[in-house]
Amino acid sequence: MSDRTSILLGALAGAVVGGCMGYLFFTEDGRRLREDLEPRLADLATEIDRARSMVKNARADVSPFGRS
Repeated sequence: MSDRTSILLGALAGAVVGGCMGYLFFTEDGRRLREDLEPRLADLATEIDRARSMVKNARADVSPFGRS
């Protein structure tokens, strides 16, 4: 990939992210969408934390050195 292509893709990605952030933070519909998504994202973060803890415990259980 050439430098010119990388720069163009980076600028395009920045424009898309900026447009999405502008929509979420500066429009009424975006505010409502954020309010709807926040509890779901918090639940997802909790589930990820539980999964991470389970993996950590499983890794310690199978470790030849025991729990650490």
